[in-house]
Amino acid sequence: MKKIMFLVTLLVLFTGCSIKDINKYDINDVIDDALSNNINVTNVNFDGYKYYLPRGMKIVDKKDYNSKLLSNGNYYYLYVDVISYYYKSSLDYKVNNDIYFSKKISYDDKEGYIEIEKKDDDKYFLKIVYNYSKIEVYVDINSLNSAISDSIKLLSSVTYNDIVLATIIGENTLNYQEEQFSLFDSKREDGTFLDYIEEYDVYDEKDNELKDEDILDSES
Repeated sequence: MKKIMFLVTLLVLFTGCSIKDINKYDINDVIDDALSNNINVTNVNFDGYKYYLPRGMKIVDKKDYNSKLLSNGNYYYLYVDVISYYYKSSLDYKVNNDIYFSKKISYDDKEGYIEIEKKDDDKYFLKIVYNYSKIEVYVDINSLNSAISDSIKLLSSVTYNDIVLATIIGENTLNYQEEQFSLFDSKREDGTFLDYIEEYDVYDEKDNELKDEDILDSES
């Protein structure tokens, strides 16, 4: 009996409000629940950073600090902005009242924002910037709340390795200052990460396969 209760406790800990019908919850409640999860484990490790990949989500491609993820048939585009983290760029964001949902978010000294735009094809474009990283995804209304929850949990868990980043970025400071591509700046004029994918054809699923050794399956 004790073993069963222990397993149930772990399930609640790692799924939060997803154990309930998450679609019935208000977006603000989903955000608050995801932010307060305090996930302190990671299962993906790359040079200079690591993060927790929620259950059911997998990496299908990666190039530099850009990753393409798949969950429930939806592609998520993740960008980890190590440049903004390294230079400790401040967040400059104003709530946009002209779209479906816009909100600045913060928790435990981490900050960011979430935007949701309703599209003509009944899809919702979700953009979340948090903890010097970013996720963008198109989903339908039935997947919106779960996408918000999973995205925030992933972004909240991103942990940076200052020593490694100092080696990677510090040795190329001048180059990074001249060619800084910061997705943490909401005022940038280069469009969304999805626009970047289409313009530069970053991903080629046939030619670019993620190497298994880059992912640590063990929690660390």
